[in-house]
Amino acid sequence: MGRMDRLAPALREYGQQVRRLANSESTTEPSYYPAIRGLLAELLIHMVLPFEARASTSESRRGGGSDQPDFALYDGPGGYPVVLGEGKLPEADLKALAFSTERNNQIGRYLAQTRAVLLCNVRAFGLLTVKPGFVGNEPVPPQHRSLELVVDLWPSIEALRNGTPIVRERGEELGQLVECAATRYASIAEPESLARILARFARDAKNDLPAQFSDAVRDLLDDFGKALGISFQGPEGEEFLRSSLVQTAFYGLFAGWCIWRQGGKQQPFRWEDLPQYLRIPFLGSLFHEFQHPKRIHELRLAVHLARATEALERVDQDAFFARFQLPSLRQPAGNRASAHTSTAITYFYEPFLEAFDPNLRKELGVWYTPPEIVRYQVRRVDQLLRQELGCLRGFADDSVVVLDPCCGTGAYLVEVLRCIADQFAADGDEATLGTKLQQALSRRVLGFEILTAPFVVAQLQAYLLLAELGVQPHENHRPAIFLTNALTGWEGPDQVKLHFPELQEEHDAARGVKRSARIIVVLGNPPVQSVCQRPDPRRRATCRSL
Repeated sequence: MGRMDRLAPALREYGQQVRRLANSESTTEPSYYPAIRGLLAELLIHMVLPFEARASTSESRRGGGSDQPDFALYDGPGGYPVVLGEGKLPEADLKALAFSTERNNQIGRYLAQTRAVLLCNVRAFGLLTVKPGFVGNEPVPPQHRSLELVVDLWPSIEALRNGTPIVRERGEELGQLVECAATRYASIAEPESLARILARFARDAKNDLPAQFSDAVRDLLDDFGKALGISFQGPEGEEFLRSSLVQTAFYGLFAGWCIWRQGGKQQPFRWEDLPQYLRIPFLGSLFHEFQHPKRIHELRLAVHLARATEALERVDQDAFFARFQLPSLRQPAGNRASAHTSTAITYFYEPFLEAFDPNLRKELGVWYTPPEIVRYQVRRVDQLLRQELGCLRGFADDSVVVLDPCCGTGAYLVEVLRCIADQFAADGDEATLGTKLQQALSRRVLGFEILTAPFVVAQLQAYLLLAELGVQPHENHRPAIFLTNALTGWEGPDQVKLHFPELQEEHDAARGVKRSARIIVVLGNPPVQSVCQRPDPRRRATCRSL
C-alpha cells in the first residue's frame, strides 16, 4: 500500500466531517479547526515530516501582545511554531485572504513571524510566502507576498456540501503543499527536524544521480572504494557506493556549517566554500573534486546542496543549538540523557540516516548507544587498566593505545578523552591539557569508521573538543580517526595506488595503524553481525572470531 493510499481514510474522514458541518446552519468557523488539524496531522505523518499540527493556539507577538492562529505547525513537542495558519469558512476566497490587511494586518504579522502561512477555507488550502528581497520584522505588506500554491479539494461549495469524494490527485498535491511549507520555508529549531529535512534533500540528490557514471566520476569513486577496502560490485555494492557518496556530501555540509558558525560567521555560509571550513583533508579535497565542472554537472549535486544550504539559513540557531549540549570534556550536571540524550552532533546522525536510508541503517547496525552505557563501559575499562594491568593513570597512561574499530560518531572516543582529562585535572596539570589531549588524539586514541557521515561527525567532535581548550589541530597532528574498513587492511599488499592524494594519505595512515600500532584496548559497540552478512569470507571469519 502506497503512502497516499494509507492517507485515503484520513481524506474520507475529513470530507465527512466538513460536509456535515457545511450543511449545518449553526456551524461557526472554529468548528472546522479540529478537522483541519486532524488532516494536517495525518499529512505530516505520512509525508514523514517531524512537525506537529495544533489548532487554536496562542503566540506572543514581537513587541508585546499575542496572536491566536487558527492552526499551526510546530517543531517538536515544545512551543516553537514553524508555520502559522489561518482558517475561514467555505465561502471565503483564498486569494483575497492572502492579500488581506484586516485585523491590523494579521496575515502580514503571521508572515513576519514564520515567513510562510497556510491558508484554508475548508475546501481548499494555500501556501502564502514572502517574496525574495523583503527584509525586516515588520508585518509583510501585500506587495511582498506570494501565493505559491493552491490545492482545491473540492471545485465548489456545492461539491463539498454534496459529499463529492476528494480525488487521489488532490490529496497528493496537498501533501506536496505541506511538504513544501515545512521543508522549503519553515523555520527550524529541532535537530531531528533539520536531520530529516536534510535527509529528504539527500534522498532527492541520490535519486538524481546518473544511472551510469563516466570515467571522471568513476575514478574518484573507485579510489573511495579502494581506500575503504570495499569492492563496489553488483547492485548491493552500487547502492552502498551511491549512499556513501551522498551521505558524505550532506554531512560534510552540516559539519562545515557547524564550523562556520563556531568561527564567528565572518561571511555568509555557502556550500561552495566548504573546503575552507572542513579541516579534514580528505573531505575538503572531496568537495573540491565535486566542484570540478565535469563532475558537478554529471553528479547533479549543486541544486540539492543549494537547497540544503537554504534550509540551514532557516535554522533558528539560538534555539537549535540550545536543544543539545556541544561535546565537552566536562561532565554535565545531572542526568546527561534528560535534556537530549546526547550531544547534538552525535545525535544528529541517527535520525538523518533513518530518514535518508533506513535499510542501510538496519544493515550496518547504526543504532545510538545510550550515554550511560558508553560511560559505564569506558570507566570500567579505565578501572581495569589501573587495577589489573598496572597502568596507574588509566587511559591517561602514555602506554595505553585504545581503538574503537567501528567508532560511529565517536561517543566512546569522547568518553575516553573525558577520562584522560579527569586524570590530568586530578594531577593539577590542566595548563597543558589541550596539548596533551591533542597528542593523545593524534597517536593513541584511535577510531575506524566505514561510513563517511559518522566519520565526519567523529572528526568534528574531536575538533570541537580541542577548540574548547583553545587548541587548533595542526595538519601534522590530525585526530587519529580514519575512514577505513576495520575488517580489511591488516595484511595483504603493502601498496594500494590511488589517483587522489588525500584519499591515498587517508588509506596509508589507516594502514599504518593496522600494521604497526600496539593496541592494548579495543572497545566500542561494533555492528559485527550486520557486517558478517556481506559475502567476503575473510570478513565473515573475522566477525566469527569476535
